[in-house]
Amino acid sequence: MSRLQRIVASNDVVTYRSELLASEGFRHGFSARHGGVSVAPFDSLNLGVAQAPGEPDSDANIEENARRLMAAIGAEGTAMVRVRQVHGCVVHACAGDERFGPPQAEADALMSADARAAPAIRTADCVPVLIACTETGVVCAVHAGWRGIVAGVVPHAIGAMRAAHGARPGGMVAAIGPCIGRDVYEVGPDVAAEFAKVVGDAFVLPAGGGRAKEHIDCFGAVRSQLVACGIPAESVDGEELCTVATPREFFSYRRDGARSGRMVSVVVPRR
Repeated sequence: MSRLQRIVASNDVVTYRSELLASEGFRHGFSARHGGVSVAPFDSLNLGVAQAPGEPDSDANIEENARRLMAAIGAEGTAMVRVRQVHGCVVHACAGDERFGPPQAEADALMSADARAAPAIRTADCVPVLIACTETGVVCAVHAGWRGIVAGVVPHAIGAMRAAHGARPGGMVAAIGPCIGRDVYEVGPDVAAEFAKVVGDAFVLPAGGGRAKEHIDCFGAVRSQLVACGIPAESVDGEELCTVATPREFFSYRRDGARSGRMVSVVVPRR
């Protein structure tokens, strides 16, 4: 598994890039919090939803931040498509004529085979996953919190790519972006038990040894699910970059609550 590259674009937007996805010709990026126009506490590249509860950012700021991010990954003019994320396993298929705006459909994965529409998901601790088929050019962006992991959003995304576009898992590459780390992801016993039941005990750290409660490893669980679905282990990129522990680089809802912005993970289908 290769480390993600930290890229500073000419417009000062910071993204993390997968060498695997880039080498196969897929424009993409996992955003950080630098290079945007939002003010504190959302400084500065907030890509959340202005209508969210709490202390909202402005639509104008978010739209400008999205424009800057797309320019930074070399996809200016391509529409960033969003959905209302609900911690489930529904996969939304982009039609190709969408425009950036308030998300309408409810889903936690977005699939596209049209280079006019770039699937994008928002995170502030949950696991962002970008999947691309090197044979067909179809892509999928996946939002995988612990509930989504348990619901099977990753297998559902890969299954949708197969069913709709004939994409083989053996011909796919995937990248996992910054998310909450296992060292800080403390959960209650009910969550730990539900998580272990689906992904296995290996991804639950028991209480003790300095841990007051169980911790869960969402990064490791997602990687395991990608490989279990047939994507070769050597075709999965990523790096365990903890959002909670890196406040200058990443937003984190667990750390900052309603005062947290959102990162975006976006990928453009290959023509």
